[in-house]
Amino acid sequence: MIITGIFRLAQILFAVVVIALSAVLINGYGPGHNPSIIDYGAFCGGAGLVFAIVGIVAMFFDGLSGLIVLCLDGIATFFLLAGGIAMAVIIKTGSCTDGIYLYYHQGTFEPSSQKLYGDDTGTKWEEDFANDTIGRCREVQATTAFVWFLASVFMVTLALGFKQRTTKHGGNIV
Repeated sequence: MIITGIFRLAQILFAVVVIALSAVLINGYGPGHNPSIIDYGAFCGGAGLVFAIVGIVAMFFDGLSGLIVLCLDGIATFFLLAGGIAMAVIIKTGSCTDGIYLYYHQGTFEPSSQKLYGDDTGTKWEEDFANDTIGRCREVQATTAFVWFLASVFMVTLALGFKQRTTKHGGNIV
């Protein structure tokens, strides 16, 4: 129960980070609609947070623990793995300062072309747009990494749940 609780707290921490990064990306896009993979990242973070909270609540109520939490951990693991794979396939690997990498992923990293940067004359627009694109690239890469971290800790709690169900004496430590 102690180890599971530690992993549940890690789930909450990683889910909050994913939500925060996704919210910054969504808010910073500008006018229009941001890429759907960023929305899915926010969904993964939100769902992970809900499932982690249910898992913590279930630790204190015997009626909720067991098969229900095991199923929820399985569903969360599935969606988070799908999100991690989708994000990794879309952004691939590369340096956010590499112009070629940014060019091939401009639909994912670039903000809206109508985004205003507070310069009325427009003289700094290109520089601000380039810096914003690099920053968004790093945020998308960080979101992808934290979705994978979140999926990993859900896999651990899923494995602990299976172990606890198959062991005749689960013990209090798990």
